[in-house]
Amino acid sequence: MKRIHSKDDIVQAGLELILSKGFNATGVEAILKQANVPKGSFYNFFSSKEEFSLAIIDRYVVERGEELRPIFNDESLPPLDRVKKSFEILIAKFEVNDCSKGCLMGNLGQEMSDQFENVRQRLEHSLQGWTKVLSRLLLQAQKEKSIPADLDPEMLAENLIASFQGALLRAKVKKSSEPLKNFIYLYFDRFLTQREETE
Repeated sequence: MKRIHSKDDIVQAGLELILSKGFNATGVEAILKQANVPKGSFYNFFSSKEEFSLAIIDRYVVERGEELRPIFNDESLPPLDRVKKSFEILIAKFEVNDCSKGCLMGNLGQEMSDQFENVRQRLEHSLQGWTKVLSRLLLQAQKEKSIPADLDPEMLAENLIASFQGALLRAKVKKSSEPLKNFIYLYFDRFLTQREETE
């Protein structure tokens, strides 16, 4: 087997394991075995497992940004459709993984927010970044009169993310994407279109 000694490979191996098993259930030795590196290599790059978790969050945010940015920037679609499609992409990925793993930010938020303040802050920063991207699109949708003028785009963006994370948790327990599909239906086919139907 090819020996790997790069920091990126250790982070990628750890990301996959922690997404599957959780942070506390994933030991350093399991990460090193997955990455095929000697134990010393881990501590050459990271002073602690906590520092390693920050690198994993950053990698996850970058990967998801690369995946969703083309959708967010697709001006051939109305802004609200871009928001909807971004969530549908995440749901499709969850289904491909047999309704497991979910979202690293949601998983670590539940597992680590009360354990490590640095991790909580990094997760909060990452979620704020996601909120900001959605807020911009929702503001555009508002200007195009696709959603009500009296809605606060940032509050709506934050609530969409919170509702998605809750639906994701329910979907993991249920081993079904039904709660996520209900999230799409309720927000994008009902709640945010009611204004058009009643006019």
